[in-house]
Amino acid sequence: MLKDQNPLIDLKLEKKPIFISNFLKLVYESLYELFRFILEDPFENFWFECIGIVIGYAQILLYLIDKTVNK
Repeated sequence: MLKDQNPLIDLKLEKKPIFISNFLKLVYESLYELFRFILEDPFENFWFECIGIVIGYAQILLYLIDKTVNK
């Protein structure tokens, strides 16, 4: 066993922030904030989501029907 400190093993560990960790933390906080906004008025947001889905399907349907796009 080593009782004295070895000068060759003089480690100074520092905790440095990692870029990806900070980025993920920012993304998660943004998602939680968005979730909070959605939960503030869920009935109104539900209808906006329904309208968005209907418009998306209408765009797909128009893409399939339109002769200038569909050859």
